[in-house]
Amino acid sequence: MRKAIMAMLAATVTLSAALPAIAQVNLRQLNQERRTDAGDRSGKLTRAESARLKAQQRSIDRLEARQRAGHGGRLTPADKRMIHDRQAEADRAITHQKHDSQRGRNHLKL
Repeated sequence: MRKAIMAMLAATVTLSAALPAIAQVNLRQLNQERRTDAGDRSGKLTRAESARLKAQQRSIDRLEARQRAGHGGRLTPADKRMIHDRQAEADRAITHQKHDSQRGRNHLKL
C-alpha cells in the first residue's frame, strides 16, 4: 500500500512540474496570436504583415509538436530554449511590424 501511495505521489509531482512549462509556452503563444489579431483589427498591421506573423506562429507550433513527438510528449530543456528563442524572435517581429509606418485598411490611430 505504501509503495502505491509513493508511486502516485511521484507521478503527481512529475506532472505538476511539467504543467508550468507547457502552460508557459502555450500562454506566450496565445498572447502573441492575440497581439497579431489586435494589430490586424486596429489597422496597425497590413494584411501581408499579419499573414507573415501568423505563419511564423504556425511554424513555432509545428516545431513544438515535432519536438514533443520526438520526446514522448515532453519538451527537453534544449527544446524549451529553442521555442523560447523563436517566441522572442516572433515577439520582436510583432512589435516592429506594429510600430512601423505601414498601416492596414482599418487604421484607427490607437
